[in-house]
Amino acid sequence: MIQSMEFSLEQLPQIAEEVIAAAKRSFAAEQVNSHATLITFSGDLGAGKTTLIQEIAKQLGVTETLQSPTYVIYKRYSLPTLLEGATADGLRGALIHGDMYRLESSDEIVRLGWNELLADPQNMLLIEWPEKIIDVIPEWAVKVTLRHKEEALRYIDIV
Repeated sequence: MIQSMEFSLEQLPQIAEEVIAAAKRSFAAEQVNSHATLITFSGDLGAGKTTLIQEIAKQLGVTETLQSPTYVIYKRYSLPTLLEGATADGLRGALIHGDMYRLESSDEIVRLGWNELLADPQNMLLIEWPEKIIDVIPEWAVKVTLRHKEEALRYIDIV
């Protein structure tokens, strides 16, 4: 199911809720507990990827300020709120914010532990610039694309 909508920056909290809901639906549809939750964020520079991820993290209870991980590839934050059903034991997980912009190939992220991050059902990965590592993005990932419309308006597609 594809959701497409136009939104203003003031509506960012509602858009973050929509993305979280899409991830919950995707996870529930699989009825498995064998891998991380993965949401990818594509779009032009300045389209709002990092800003949306910051709002998602806030809604999930992350209290630290998320900064763009462009130079460190990914950053890990304590995630006090897991998606429903994300773990059978109710343990708290990690939100991993990744920015693949600087990578030349997916081999680089694999060497940095990508497969282990994906294999852990306690992880929620929010990945910017997934097209840089497209061959290691699983088909079950929730895919978000942001586009500019006007200065304060954006389009979002959630697949």
